[in-house]
Amino acid sequence: MNGQLSEHPLGELIREISEARLPGALRLAHERVKAVVYFDAGRVVAALTNLRAYRLVEILRRGGAVAPERLEAVAAEGGSDEAVGAALVGAGALDADGLTKWRERQSAEVLRALLRWEEGEWSFDPRVRPAGDTAARPNTPQLLVESVRLLAPDAAARRLADADDVLSPSDAPAPDVQLLPTEAFVLSRVAGPTRVSELVAVSGLPEAETLRAAYALALCGLLARERWPRALRPEALRAAAARRDAEAAPAQTPAPAPTEPAAPEPEPQAEAAAEPDDPRTLIEELFERGRKATHYEVLGLARSAKPEEVKRVYYALARRLHPDRFRRDTDEPIRRQIDAAFAKITQAYEVLKDSRLRAAYDMKLPPPGADAGARRVAAGEGVKSERGGGQPEEPASPALSRESAQLARAEEAFQQGLAALQKNNVALARRSLGEAALLGPRQARYRAYYGRALARDKNSRRQAEAEFQAAITLDAKNPSYRVMLAELYQEHGLRRRAEGELERALQLDPTHAAARLLLEQLRAGK
Repeated sequence: MNGQLSEHPLGELIREISEARLPGALRLAHERVKAVVYFDAGRVVAALTNLRAYRLVEILRRGGAVAPERLEAVAAEGGSDEAVGAALVGAGALDADGLTKWRERQSAEVLRALLRWEEGEWSFDPRVRPAGDTAARPNTPQLLVESVRLLAPDAAARRLADADDVLSPSDAPAPDVQLLPTEAFVLSRVAGPTRVSELVAVSGLPEAETLRAAYALALCGLLARERWPRALRPEALRAAAARRDAEAAPAQTPAPAPTEPAAPEPEPQAEAAAEPDDPRTLIEELFERGRKATHYEVLGLARSAKPEEVKRVYYALARRLHPDRFRRDTDEPIRRQIDAAFAKITQAYEVLKDSRLRAAYDMKLPPPGADAGARRVAAGEGVKSERGGGQPEEPASPALSRESAQLARAEEAFQQGLAALQKNNVALARRSLGEAALLGPRQARYRAYYGRALARDKNSRRQAEAEFQAAITLDAKNPSYRVMLAELYQEHGLRRRAEGELERALQLDPTHAAARLLLEQLRAGK
């Protein structure tokens, strides 16, 4: 089995081999560079290359894991990565767990480099096994998502160009992936089988941005895609699967033949009751969750819930209770209430999945066991203001109050992000502005300043560009967003693109000082 990476990118090859749960070696070659990615039951267990910069010694040297003099002594003896690792463990410079961690980091760095290849040859042999220990397993789904983020928007769109292709929520266990707000938003739009064209229409985002997020989600396994291009021939897959099963068979202990019919094993207990078919039942559940006082109660979680449990519960709720499931069965007023209730679920997830936001939120909550009124006050709900005559203010409708709370939270996160950006706290700025962009995806300024935070990191230039373009689409008459995009292009040496954006900004506002100054600087530097 072999081919060209230009036709079948590495990310798709990894996905296909993983889906088939095959062992083996995927060999890659581009000019003088050679590499191999090893699989065990479909999971990447090692990635190696002949480039010196990715040898184990160089990874350890850059990471400062071993004293330089000891590392030089071991490296001077030469040998394979396996031999170097064994020597370091034998000398006490690393323990076995430490070596596994650095081998995992080595494989991750190799994969990051290989996933950027657009040209080269590949071949897959399911008979090959890696030598030595294969306990180092990089977080491949996260690396696949990150590789898509680095693609040009049109390149990702070409990999998902069939408008009639169908995306569905995946039934597989959710991978350990940290999503950007745009990706999480697109994931939330897929509540059931959805055509690509329909997803683009309901997302409200630029088409290229939606397709890139959808491609990343499908590649990492959060979405199931119906029409993946196939690189491995069916007959070869069947032969490889048969070989895999035959190799596993001797290790299995055959069960003794029963003398009488065995009783059937009990079915494993499901985590929750079967999903009801009646939309009214689901809508009632959604509204009930929206009325809960705290984020934990909204998701039905204990305060001790681990991050992976938060993610699992949210994805399960998104599949069952997403507003898109009910649009055909409800009128506009009910749809507004549904959107507001689900927004509360999304807000709860965004806070509880982030360790810092969660810690800050927990500090506002009363101790466990406090009454419901105290919990509501702590969560910022149920506060009444006084009008004339000492009468309490009439409460707004539940839908409007929840919608207002979501908008208020988005604005609060936006202001926090701006303050962090001014203090050059890029990590906090990205989290806060990303939250604002997720809660208010139609607010151009949220998208623009989230792009500015992303632009501080060269590895997220593509995402920053997409956010700036989204802001321009939402507010085409604002020249400042084009100036932000021009600054990004200038920083990355794309002078002509920068000049084009500045010229369009000046067409909107001929007196825009920042646009005129930057354009003069670019032209003077020709």
